[in-house]
Amino acid sequence: MVIFVAMPIQCLTSIRFSSEHAGNSLPVDPRVAAFVVGIYEFDLAALGKEVALFNDGLPALIILPKPDLASSCRIQNKCIELDSIWFTAGLLNQSYWLPPETIASEKLTIVRFFPSAWNALFGKRAIIAPYVHNLADYHPDHFSMFQQVYEGPALVTNLVDLLSDLFTTVLIDKKALTFDQLAIHVSTEDAMGGKELSVLSRFHPKWVQRQFKRNLGLSPYQFGQLQRFIAAYRHLDQEPTLNLHGVADNCGYYDANHLVKDFNKYLGISPKQYFKERAG
Repeated sequence: MVIFVAMPIQCLTSIRFSSEHAGNSLPVDPRVAAFVVGIYEFDLAALGKEVALFNDGLPALIILPKPDLASSCRIQNKCIELDSIWFTAGLLNQSYWLPPETIASEKLTIVRFFPSAWNALFGKRAIIAPYVHNLADYHPDHFSMFQQVYEGPALVTNLVDLLSDLFTTVLIDKKALTFDQLAIHVSTEDAMGGKELSVLSRFHPKWVQRQFKRNLGLSPYQFGQLQRFIAAYRHLDQEPTLNLHGVADNCGYYDANHLVKDFNKYLGISPKQYFKERAG
C-alpha cells in the first residue's frame, strides 16, 4: 500500500492502479466533480503501524474518522504531530505516517484536489515545506468549518455538502483548472516513465513548466519520474519477488540500479529491505 501527495503509498497505488480496490473510490458528487480528483475511503486499522507517505504533487486532505484522533508523521527523522484533519502536497521524500489505533470498522477519508481548486478554496498554495501540515495551522478558519463533517454519522455526505457550499463562494482560474484536469487525466491513462506528458507537447514548453511548478511543485521531468516510480512500486507491492530488472524495464527505467536509487530517494530504503520489513 502507498500514500500519494502525502497520503499512505498503499492508498495512492490503490487509488491510481488497483482495480481490485476500486470500491475504495466513492462516487463524486456532480457539485464538486470539477474541483476534486476523487474522494476515497480506506480501512484505517488495515494500514498498519507505519505507512510510507508518497505524493504526486496533488493536494490531498486526510480526514480521520473522529475529531479527537491524532497521529504523527516522521519526515527524514523529524517528527510532526498531526490532528484529525491534515493535508499533504508537493514532493515527499523518506516520509512515514504513524496512524492512530482504531477499531476495524473506522474509515480513513482522503480527498484529492485539483491544485488550482485548492488554491482558490484556501486562498493560498498547498505546497509548503515540509509538505505535511495540520489544517488547523495552515488555515484556522477553514479548519473550524471542516469540523462540521463530524456532526452526525455521515462524514462523507457532510464533507461533500461543505465543499459544495465553499466552492460556490470562490473564483477559480479556469485556465489553470483546465491544465490540472488535462495533466491528471493523461497521467492516469499512462503512468509509465513520462509518456503521459506527450499530450502536453501541444502547449508552449515554458508555459507547461510554469504550470507544473506553480500547481504541483514539480517540474514536468520530476512528475514523469514520479509516475515511473509509482508504477514500479505498484508491481512490486503486488508481487515483491518480481525480478527488479524486469520491473525496471517495464516501467521505463534504464536499469534496475536506477529503480533501487529511486527507492532510496523516495523511501530511504532499498526495495528488498522495504518489502522484507513490510512482510515482517
